[in-house]
Amino acid sequence: MASSGSPSPSPRGGAPRPATTEDRPGVRRLGTVLLGAEALCLLLLGGFMITRVGSQDVGASLAIGLAVFILLFAIAVGLAALSLSRRGRFGLGFGVTWQLFQALVAASMLRAAIVVVGGIGMLLAIATFVVLLALVRATPLPFDDEEAKGGRGPRG
Repeated sequence: MASSGSPSPSPRGGAPRPATTEDRPGVRRLGTVLLGAEALCLLLLGGFMITRVGSQDVGASLAIGLAVFILLFAIAVGLAALSLSRRGRFGLGFGVTWQLFQALVAASMLRAAIVVVGGIGMLLAIATFVVLLALVRATPLPFDDEEAKGGRGPRG
């Protein structure tokens, strides 16, 4: 029914609300897959930096520092993907913020003529940002359930 695009009743008893992206569960799944792909790419990049510790082109302390930094973000993005799959708000908030940071880094890479990695990073950032923004509107606020049931909740 909801997939036909017809409005569904509002939880507050007012006018019907338009169909949201939440009515299409594929959007949330796509966002989870995209965040998971980013986490995997970061994990691979962190592993690559660990292999560069003994090389002549990167100093050992720089390679270790970058590896730790990248691996910490890989964990955070992975947790955001897990949160998004469980309908959590952390996945959306951190995910959108991460896309802005990732786009900035990717743009810097493109400017430095690191075209392949910068291009992949930019494409992932834009695609994931668009999907996550579509989900932001469909995610209920923390106290919307209480208001819908007639409870007053902390907002008054």
